[in-house]
Amino acid sequence: MSTNRIRHLREAAHLTLDALADMAGTTNQQISHLEMGKRRLTVGWMEKLAKALDCHPWALVSADPIVSTTPREQQLLNYFRGLSGTRQEALLAEIKPPSLISRAD
Repeated sequence: MSTNRIRHLREAAHLTLDALADMAGTTNQQISHLEMGKRRLTVGWMEKLAKALDCHPWALVSADPIVSTTPREQQLLNYFRGLSGTRQEALLAEIKPPSLISRAD
């Protein structure tokens, strides 16, 4: 029994074993062994496969959703973190939807 989600993610991306193998720089047999749990899924393999499948490495072993950010979202987060606490609060107050203004934070 497989303990990972490689096959599920590969099929969801409409990729064959050969296509994923090419993208990950390996053989279809290696991918098959990884999918079936016959070969150990190391961090290195997780990184290669996640890149090829355009997902977070954790998605290969867990169905729990991973919230990933786009580069633009990451840029906004970095800007926000660079603000003082007072400026962060002011910005949050400015962009808070009207329906949330009366609710306690």
